Amino acid sequence: MGDLENGWTISDTFPAAGLSPSELTAGLDRAYAETTGWDDPTVTRLGFAMSAPHEVALSAWTRFLALNSNNVGVHTPFGAGRAGTRRLEREALLGLAGLLHADSADGHITSGATEAVLQGLRIGRNAVRADAASRVTLITSEFAHHSVTKAAEVLGLDLRTIAPGPSWVIEPEQLAQAVEAAVAAGATGIIVALTAGYYNSGLCDPVDQLAALLRRRAVQLADQVRFFCYVDAAHGGFIFPFSDPALAFDFRNVGVHAMALDPHKSGLLPYSCGVLLVRKGLLGHVTEASPVTGIVDSTLTGSRPGAAAAALWATVFGLGHAGFTAAIQECLRRRDLIADAIRAADPEAEIRPAPASPVVVAGFSTPDGLLPKEFTERYRLLAVSAPAPQGGRRSYHHFYAGHSLTDEQIARFATGLSEAVAQARAARARPGRGKADAGLPEQLRDIAADTDCFRHYIVHPPGRRDPDEPGYSFHTFLHRSTTGEPLQVREWGETATGRQAHVYAPDLADPFGNELFGVRTADYYVEVLDRSQQKLSLVGGVHFCVGTGDPGERVLMNLESTGEFRSLEYKFGEGEFTDEIQCFRDRVVVKLGKSARGFRRRAHSDEYSFSIDTSFECTVELADDDRPARLDMLRVSGDPLLPRRTHLLRQEYQRFPNRFFDIECTVVVGARSADAWRLSDLVAASAADALVARSGLVGRCVPDVSGNAGELVVTTASLPAGRRTRMTVDTGVGQRMARLLPVFDVSEPERLRVDDVVAVADHGADLIRAHAAVRSTDGGTETVLATAVGVAA
Repeated sequence: MGDLENGWTISDTFPAAGLSPSELTAGLDRAYAETTGWDDPTVTRLGFAMSAPHEVALSAWTRFLALNSNNVGVHTPFGAGRAGTRRLEREALLGLAGLLHADSADGHITSGATEAVLQGLRIGRNAVRADAASRVTLITSEFAHHSVTKAAEVLGLDLRTIAPGPSWVIEPEQLAQAVEAAVAAGATGIIVALTAGYYNSGLCDPVDQLAALLRRRAVQLADQVRFFCYVDAAHGGFIFPFSDPALAFDFRNVGVHAMALDPHKSGLLPYSCGVLLVRKGLLGHVTEASPVTGIVDSTLTGSRPGAAAAALWATVFGLGHAGFTAAIQECLRRRDLIADAIRAADPEAEIRPAPASPVVVAGFSTPDGLLPKEFTERYRLLAVSAPAPQGGRRSYHHFYAGHSLTDEQIARFATGLSEAVAQARAARARPGRGKADAGLPEQLRDIAADTDCFRHYIVHPPGRRDPDEPGYSFHTFLHRSTTGEPLQVREWGETATGRQAHVYAPDLADPFGNELFGVRTADYYVEVLDRSQQKLSLVGGVHFCVGTGDPGERVLMNLESTGEFRSLEYKFGEGEFTDEIQCFRDRVVVKLGKSARGFRRRAHSDEYSFSIDTSFECTVELADDDRPARLDMLRVSGDPLLPRRTHLLRQEYQRFPNRFFDIECTVVVGARSADAWRLSDLVAASAADALVARSGLVGRCVPDVSGNAGELVVTTASLPAGRRTRMTVDTGVGQRMARLLPVFDVSEPERLRVDDVVAVADHGADLIRAHAAVRSTDGGTETVLATAVGVAA
């Protein structure tokens, strides 16, 4: 099953029986066809350091794969690695240690440089701790690979980052200041993670100068602080020895203690294969004997594939220094072709040099320095913000000339880049990028940040496109103070019920032609969407929001574009999280701990997404009969007793609404059933402990839902016990509202009249108020009543 249409992913069913050979082949063939090949003319990986593996690596890997040998342990010490794939690992690693000017070294193959970074910094932490360093600080650049900061988190290290200056590398003065600041803050152990080949630039820290500085401070502070220096050479380790042998980034510096390499980046190995190398005597800080088997191991992963060792050995010894030098020099030649293409397409572009790396960094002269989305997706390009030579920051793109890149691909890139630059320059600026008019009308300030009516507009199901009509603005995805297009407001006067009303829209001269038209009074506001917004909205074309007198309570009503009733929603809570009861004609949905947010997925773009995070959601489906209640579905996905990130990072979201639930359940009951029921009774005893949620009103709680004679009751009891809420609703309110409301068709909004909308808004708000929430407090029990009052059937 997997992904659901509502933006949520659930588990799939484990197959009861195996597929037939033809079915297996068909499934694999489909995935193979969907996977981008290195010769695919539609996609070229210019933004990432990756290449097709060398044929000698593939041959060795596949030959040894069936043997499934386990290279557990470390095979570089004396007498180890005597046979088979363990001997191949030993020989390959000692050869790499020689390439990196280590007189002797230990190490092992890893799953990649991320593991090598974690293991290397773990060795550093344990080494300085072994010499009485109780507080350990990690110093690194803000441009360091994310694996470094992840390792600091895992290892519990104090993290101190250095902001890159105009050179984009760590300068000796910066490191000296960071060291002094760490010492002043009480650090007794300092680990410095340097980089030989930054991923976003290809540049190399001046390791020789920085390692010498650390060595001097280690001597000067020998009775106070212990130092450890680690070099992340994931990108440069298989490049600099062949492009610039004089570049002293490695073990020729006595102050360098450990290094990481990534053969699957520039070393022509398949994924995944990394390498960790450390000076002799340091590996013992992570060496332990298993308390169960007695087997000694110094690695993180334990079991490791011997096939990776065979592939690494075959590549190192199959190509040798001469073969790698020729391959890297060819990458540098292609790098220069890319730079020429950039200069031809954008003569005003700023190109940052990285002399020894097959990387080009360019700051384009286009608006915001960006390129069209279609072009960046085709070439897998990423924009990063970095210091500019003239001061401030700007956007740069980096381009990798990998081993698999061809001159033909570069020629296609050159043609496409010229078109992309021209397209970026010609693209009109979309409205809604700047700050709004500071003088937001007083009548609208209290709804400027409201998400009750505006939150659904930014999303659409697959296959439905955002409007892109000339002059159309699309800006209510976050907060109206960031839209850049102020709303116009005009006093309407007194309505038929005696309320003082204002009307508002982006353009009151064309009130129904651009995004929305609204009516605002002291106790409600109503918005009618234009045609384009109606295409995007998931909750209809007309939205009412009525206050109850309590700032933490409001009632919403949504109408379809045809004017028919869609839903009535009771919302409780003033903060980020709300508790809700949503009443439809044929169901009632209870939501506890709901948080809804709109996101711009990428900076400087019009890519929007939407997230709904709900701790507990119970849907009560009302069948047109008198059947007794039964539990149709119960899914427990998260544990509300544990903290978690409420929403994902904006870059993680898909275009369609993204949802998260701790607990979901569905109860089916007849609308005319006379039997009382309770969710906690319907849930099997084995799952009763699952009924825990985060409530917007009381926090962590035990929720329950019950029904009796057309009445639905939601209760929450806080954990620990103390505060309780009770919310009651008539299950027939949806059907009743559908009968009472006059049809108000807005599917052709340009034909609407303002006075007609005001009249409908007034009448609809009065109907909603008859179903408004009332709150009372009785000792330690808080009662929230949302029941039908004074409305005839």
